Amino acid sequence: MHTSAEVLGIDAVEVEARYDEIEKDLLIKFYNFARDRREKYWLHWNMRNVVFGFEHIEHRYRKLTKLEPPSITIEVRYNLNDALKSRYGDDYVADPRMASLMNLNGGKIQGFLTGAKEAEAFKAKDFIRMNTSTIAKVGFFSYVVSLAIKGRLKISGRAIVNRFDRLLESRKARTIAALSACVGIIVGLIQLYLWLRSGGQ
Repeated sequence: MHTSAEVLGIDAVEVEARYDEIEKDLLIKFYNFARDRREKYWLHWNMRNVVFGFEHIEHRYRKLTKLEPPSITIEVRYNLNDALKSRYGDDYVADPRMASLMNLNGGKIQGFLTGAKEAEAFKAKDFIRMNTSTIAKVGFFSYVVSLAIKGRLKISGRAIVNRFDRLLESRKARTIAALSACVGIIVGLIQLYLWLRSGGQ
């Protein structure tokens, strides 16, 4: 908001009165970026309805520009919260999930604001804090995906897959797994040797 207002030559005290003009500029920039990237996966957090989601962004673009936005189809929208539920179970963390997940994985990120706090920042025209919060969330999503891929994401759910993942996180479990693999290879080689010695019969 604040950067678009500056580019448009709008003073901070005029932002509220010229909000639609600034939002239109933001949406045009967003869809210019999105137009050639619609086949990419779009990672998001519960952006799935006309109140808070891609549909709402499309609606605002249509209203302000009188144009049809480039469509980001449902097939390429990837809800991180749903993906984590699918992988770790519905109870993977307590509500509010994003903040709980942060607390379990290194603590709250500097600049992060809850939805309610972001609304307060908007009313106070504190767009820099809102922007900082957005950047913090995007960075956190990247961190969560990286930890989940490595099997190191900490969650609080009790699903059996979670217990199994935690079991494999320990050094003792990894050592046992490595030794078991080595024993399996040795046994397999011995069996192959005996089979070849007996003429393959």
